[in-house]
Amino acid sequence: MATSGDCPGSEPQEGEAAVQHCEEAVHPEEFVAIADYSATDETQLSFLRGEKILVLRQTTADWWWGERAGCCGYIPANHLGKHLEDCDPEDTWQDEEYFGSYGTLKLHLEMLTDQPRTTKYHHVILQNRESLRGKVILDVGCGTGIISLFCAHHAQPKAVYAVEASEMAQHTGQLVVQNGFADIITVFQQKVEDVVLPEKVDVLVSEWMGTCLLDEVFVRTKPIRTL
Repeated sequence: MATSGDCPGSEPQEGEAAVQHCEEAVHPEEFVAIADYSATDETQLSFLRGEKILVLRQTTADWWWGERAGCCGYIPANHLGKHLEDCDPEDTWQDEEYFGSYGTLKLHLEMLTDQPRTTKYHHVILQNRESLRGKVILDVGCGTGIISLFCAHHAQPKAVYAVEASEMAQHTGQLVVQNGFADIITVFQQKVEDVVLPEKVDVLVSEWMGTCLLDEVFVRTKPIRTL
């Protein structure tokens, strides 16, 4: 996930460039981003999949120096291609099957009525409300937005961005409005890999029990022993 608008400083001075050995000087060449990238420091360039990038110098095999929208910075070479089709096409049928299964109200009602599960999430937000106060929160796979609503109600965050790829996001938006948190919670119906947020986030929250290690049906019907 990348945020557009980041603009690092000018190209490093000669002393810095000497450390990053330039194998060969090349004429500026236009490439296209085949994946999103978020800069990890001020010398790098953030960009989104599909954006045009002018490569000014192939500094090393892994990192190139380039320009996007008037901003310069280092770019991971494996994120660029001559054409967008240079990357492997995604298997969209798996996404459709997975997110389609979470688009029904019945499934979310079952999860919400799982009292130990929902109570535990509520308790965790209450327990950490001071750490969340005034922060920008990203809720990944928010479903009905229950965790986002807990955060907005108890923690007084600056903003909550609730991302849900399934059609449940439409109901989530209605729930946010009905509970009076439209000024705090913004719902995005997108995959988290594709969403572009208006600002950087401080805290990531997520309900991970869907398919990560444990299936929700298994969790609710089988006893689990913890250490």
